[in-house]
Amino acid sequence: MSNLDQDIARLQIEIEQQENVLAELEAEVLDLRRELNAFQSRYNRIVGAIEARLEAARTAIADLERQQLWKHGHPLGDYRPMEDFWEPPPDYVPVEEQFRRTWKVPLEQEAAGESGPPTKPRADAINPDEADIKKLYRSLARRYHPDMTTDPAEREARNDLMARINDAYARRDLTALQTLASHPDAAPGQPLAALRLGELRQIKSQLERRIQTLRLERADIQLSDMMRLALEDKLTRNRGRDLLREIARQLERDYDAAMIRLEQLRREV
Repeated sequence: MSNLDQDIARLQIEIEQQENVLAELEAEVLDLRRELNAFQSRYNRIVGAIEARLEAARTAIADLERQQLWKHGHPLGDYRPMEDFWEPPPDYVPVEEQFRRTWKVPLEQEAAGESGPPTKPRADAINPDEADIKKLYRSLARRYHPDMTTDPAEREARNDLMARINDAYARRDLTALQTLASHPDAAPGQPLAALRLGELRQIKSQLERRIQTLRLERADIQLSDMMRLALEDKLTRNRGRDLLREIARQLERDYDAAMIRLEQLRREV
């Protein structure tokens, strides 16, 4: 077995191992996503609405407190409520609308099976210079065209090689064409092995990037605040408690207190 064949065999084994790792990671990340989405939905249902109302009340309180400070710093005759002269900036979004966009709209899109915005193509996916591709393709076609030989065995090898060349050209794969061109004196079967080696290296590199991406995503999910809350909720439920409903009850108490404060400020202003 030649060194080239040994490299191909080694890469095939490594790729198979990486594919197994990738499959396990994909399954793990999918389970984490489902777990997080299920908890997020439950959180939104139990806590989200009261959380949004409380935030709106606190925003109104802050506005009235600013009005009160302004009022005490100026003659009463010059006072105008803030809403009389304040104009929201062009990008202003009310609290209620922020809540709707953050919680409700994504959930509706998910239920309808809508996907997010299209992913931008990677910079390395952009086609290389067309002139270089055409130049290499023409050179390889002249060198390995089946009509350049009368030997049946070699013609068959050239047919196979030309099919690979045509495929690489159709995909605008400059790397594959350069690999074939780097063996000017080789028989038609030899560049195929080199091309296969190059393809395997690309596959291995792509698998490594995908594995790294999934590992980062897994870490992001596991370390997110929402997942930590989900784990805490699971522990408390095992002890007979409902953490989210406890949080919601506390928020209700905070909301009631905020409404009392808001009504007091409205009377004072």
